[in-house]
Amino acid sequence: MKKKLILLSFCFLSLSAFAQTENEAEQNIDWQEDSSEIVTVSDIINMQQAVTVQNNKEKHFADVWSYRTYLNLSSTKATFTPQEKIKTGVNSGFVEEFKSDWGASLTWGHNYPLHKHPIANVAQINLDYTWIDLNVNHVKIDGDGTNIYDSSKKFDKDTHASATSSSSNSAFYTPWNLEKYEANYGMSIGPSLTIAPFTYVNVPALHYVRFNVYYHVGYYASLILMTNNEEADVNQGLTGTAKDNHDKMADNSKIDWGHGMTTSIGFSVNWKFIGFGFETRKAKLKYTSLVPSEFGKDKYEFKTNLSRVYLQFRF
Repeated sequence: MKKKLILLSFCFLSLSAFAQTENEAEQNIDWQEDSSEIVTVSDIINMQQAVTVQNNKEKHFADVWSYRTYLNLSSTKATFTPQEKIKTGVNSGFVEEFKSDWGASLTWGHNYPLHKHPIANVAQINLDYTWIDLNVNHVKIDGDGTNIYDSSKKFDKDTHASATSSSSNSAFYTPWNLEKYEANYGMSIGPSLTIAPFTYVNVPALHYVRFNVYYHVGYYASLILMTNNEEADVNQGLTGTAKDNHDKMADNSKIDWGHGMTTSIGFSVNWKFIGFGFETRKAKLKYTSLVPSEFGKDKYEFKTNLSRVYLQFRF
């Protein structure tokens, strides 16, 4: 009997202690705080949607800034201004500035960004490299196309004084006033700034509108081909040495070449892969004949100015 009483007393005390502990635990729980930390299915869905939206946004703007390679097809105008007095060999005349009546060019290059992410998602500073810059320009014959050059007139290669046609050291005057085709090829490098001003507008299509301004320095080589035109020769209908000179001038290749540094400034406006732009390029070149035995080794300096309006493709 005594043992039973002791056992019942122990059980009673244990139950009382358990009830007290449970009561204190309930009192210590902040039900409002704990409930806010519970992650529900709705919370998981919302978080996943937020991640998806952010990923789509990053992918969208990565696409906006991804069009960095450019291919330009241009219509060009060019002027060639002599920087010295160049004799034509006709009536003590000198070569004047000549201008192209049409021209075309192809330019191909790439914008290399100088920082990983665009500034405020609006501006990107680049280093541009143009590895193909090919141009062709046409210049009409001067005046009415008559009496443009005189194959009977020559100059001494050493003294540049007038020389007789029979002299072994004599050279023809380069017929700069004939119809000409000028072709040049070069490369360039320089900084550019691309601005996308509408990236904060809630119209995704407008995010792709970009403005680009640039300044490039390059180097190029140029060829000028003067087409043969016997009717433009003052020296016609003669015999002997004069006729021989007329025929020799007609048969010779009239090609001069030059090379030098260029600077160009331009801008373009793009939407996604297509756009248009304008550029002006300047240079000073010294041209010399590819047939020095007939036209001498003299160098003739010209200042060239090329302007282009172009259709641009980006990818």
